[in-house]
Amino acid sequence: MKRSCLSLSFGFILAAAFLSSAPAQEKKLDKIRVGGGSASATQMSMWLAKEGGFYEKNGLAAEAISIPGSSLALQAMLAGEVPIIQLGGAASIQANLAGADTVIIATIVRKFLFSIFARPGIARMEDLKGKVFGTTRFGTLSDYASRYALQRYGIDPERDITMVQTGGPAEAVTAMAAGKIQAAALSPPATLQAKKLKLKEILDMSKLDAEYHVNGVVTTRRFLRSSEDVVRRFLRAYIEGAVRGQKDKNFALKVMGKYFRTDDKELLEESYDTVVKSNFSIPPYPSVPGIASLIQGLERQNPKAKGANPDDFADSRLVKELDQSGFIKSLLP
Repeated sequence: MKRSCLSLSFGFILAAAFLSSAPAQEKKLDKIRVGGGSASATQMSMWLAKEGGFYEKNGLAAEAISIPGSSLALQAMLAGEVPIIQLGGAASIQANLAGADTVIIATIVRKFLFSIFARPGIARMEDLKGKVFGTTRFGTLSDYASRYALQRYGIDPERDITMVQTGGPAEAVTAMAAGKIQAAALSPPATLQAKKLKLKEILDMSKLDAEYHVNGVVTTRRFLRSSEDVVRRFLRAYIEGAVRGQKDKNFALKVMGKYFRTDDKELLEESYDTVVKSNFSIPPYPSVPGIASLIQGLERQNPKAKGANPDDFADSRLVKELDQSGFIKSLLP
């Protein structure tokens, strides 16, 4: 009888253990929509996290959406449709200055990954005075990068050259090859196309002593307050995706090929080596110096930018927490 009682008790313990673990196993993933711009190497961390299954690993059923254009991404976020977005440049800062509660919580790329290419016969940045310079669209990151580089070499973008819009990186290369413009700031894979057309790289901006919020994660302070743990888990997945991309080249190339919609190995390798491998910043602390540079670039067109404190546009708390807890270190080689 004693043995039977023991067996029965043990059976109850097993059943209780199973029942207590069942809810955890069956726990539903938290649904969230996240957005990013058109597929590019600097945007890859969000997609690497998706393809690597890191959202699910961190309890999120994340619907990752490609949103063309920073203004549309911001509108979707401020409307609450996509509470977390991947965004670079000054868009978040401009929205904040206009009264929105946007906040930068991570910077994954903090170097200008542009190169200034020019037509044959132009050997130095100083040679661009009096020339026609192409930029994709006024107000875009490539526009800010171009103006920053020109000013670094003593060229006033308003007086010393003629700035024109080309519509896109590929169009800029075509316009340069045709002689319609003499130079432009290009990023991979347009740099590869420019090299094939024998256009000359006269400045690699990644080597400049400059820091910008080129790309990273933006949300609203309201969503951060109401759903901090969701944001934390998103950042965990985002960082895991970035690190996996850096450590596993074949995985990264496969993901990039899927979202670039190409199997051009040369193009994918160029984008991977230039951006993912060399310029993903881990840990991805928000770049306060980069934000300061962006604010400075806005001062001419927006009086509210003058005297603005860069720290007011960022919140590094969650990245700091993940860093100091040892989580990020555990991912690195």
